[in-house]
Amino acid sequence: MSTTASFVSQPQVADIVQLLADVRLGHIQIPRFQRPFVWKDERRLDLLRSIYIGIPIGSLIVWRTSETQLACFRKIAGISIPAPPAGQVVSYLLDGHQRLTTLLSTFSPSPQPGANGSQEVTEEDERPDQIFFDLEKDEFIVGNSTKSDLCLPMNLFLDAVALRKRFRLLERGGEGVTPINPVRLDPLQERAEKLLYAMQSCRIPIVPLTTNSLDLATQTFYRVNSLGMPMTEFHMISALTWGIKVAGTSLDLRQTFEDEWAASTLPPGWEPVDEQQTLSVIKGMFGMELSRAPVQLLVDRIKKHPEVAREAVALLVRAMHEAARILTSPQSVPYQLHITLTAIALHGLPPDAAIDREFLRRWWGLTTIWGSFASAPSHRVTAALRHLKAGIRGNPEPWPELLFRTVDAPQLPNLEPRNARAKYFVDWYAKASSQVDLLNTHGTRALVSLDRKASIRPGNRFLWPSDRMKDLKDALANHDHATLAGHFVDEGCLDAWSAGDIDTFISRREALMNAAEAEWYRGLRPDDFIAGRP
Repeated sequence: MSTTASFVSQPQVADIVQLLADVRLGHIQIPRFQRPFVWKDERRLDLLRSIYIGIPIGSLIVWRTSETQLACFRKIAGISIPAPPAGQVVSYLLDGHQRLTTLLSTFSPSPQPGANGSQEVTEEDERPDQIFFDLEKDEFIVGNSTKSDLCLPMNLFLDAVALRKRFRLLERGGEGVTPINPVRLDPLQERAEKLLYAMQSCRIPIVPLTTNSLDLATQTFYRVNSLGMPMTEFHMISALTWGIKVAGTSLDLRQTFEDEWAASTLPPGWEPVDEQQTLSVIKGMFGMELSRAPVQLLVDRIKKHPEVAREAVALLVRAMHEAARILTSPQSVPYQLHITLTAIALHGLPPDAAIDREFLRRWWGLTTIWGSFASAPSHRVTAALRHLKAGIRGNPEPWPELLFRTVDAPQLPNLEPRNARAKYFVDWYAKASSQVDLLNTHGTRALVSLDRKASIRPGNRFLWPSDRMKDLKDALANHDHATLAGHFVDEGCLDAWSAGDIDTFISRREALMNAAEAEWYRGLRPDDFIAGRP
């Protein structure tokens, strides 16, 4: 077989046989930044059903480059893939990993038991259960639990000669196969040949991105999204830095993050952040913009300072402990940027160094009320970070002119669960009403509406178990102040409720909420904060 890939710099269309040959020869490489194979059996079967009835299964996108070397999987579903020859153009798969792995495992003969010998079995050796085609039911199945001779392995449906041999065996019997009457077998053979034709006729477009620009390849990778699970910058950076020697071992960013999180002690109820957020902390440690850092520059700096992978997790852990002093529940973090920027601001401080925690509390509260990160252009994030760094070190500066500020507390707009300010308010509400466990369990979904028509108006929302709404209404009807303690309900609210005046009830309750928040807001001393006074 030719050692030249079946496609070059222009989009090509390959059949399944050509495509799988290119993979087995190493012409197509799957980078390690790709997620492991995650498709469930039904998703695999759906792909084959689509091919069977002639529905296109989409294109594959590959990045062809001669300058960038990425760490790649040496096995796909247990099938060895050779490394590409040094110095040649390499095709890295950017989109189509799940489909390609499904096809490769489906149409490759099942490995013999013990094929790995005594070698350790790794994640790359794992292979999805074999798929068969049930001739009698005219459908694909996973496994052949009945050991039926009429359930054929899928690799036969790319090989007409092998398929004909199998039907001759089914007709005459032998080799443990019971002969089948030709009258019964003929329609089954027609069905098998129909599937053979469908599989051999399937064409898959291969769209190459031919460039040595790492930034362009990374942008392309961000945008492809076959699984509904967006790929992130982290996956590309992880592949580009994979294998760097750190203390005698090879760097694997993903594994390093996982190991560090596993070894860390987080505040109760808190969970590790995702890989992309951890990478953002690394960018901040290098003084780079969080959203627009040049890929190659970031890779070069990580290669020079690989220890940042562990340090970034340690900073995030410390930031979470500081946040746990401010918030009752991790569900109440208003913006993940609060955690990210706090971690970056702590960079450079010894682990036991004291910080101005009162300033940090005020910074979190005021930036939430002001919606500082509702939309976060890089220059605004940079300004807010610089302000935070100085403040926690005891050197407060005036609030940047380019960022919104106000001395007077704005009214609560709503208690919509995804609203950052709502989450912050609900954190305080949970503590006042002894509903912290409910908040930790359900987050802002624990907010229930008393009156459907009033929707998410603050005065209509209660932090209350949804299956105990009758108890809430009974407490309102009975003027049960003890049960309603901390829920912003006074006697005037209860009188309105008893009179059936829902609008007045909601409006009066909103006034109580806004008054309570305004008092808390004054305690943050926004005028001093804006002026840069301690």
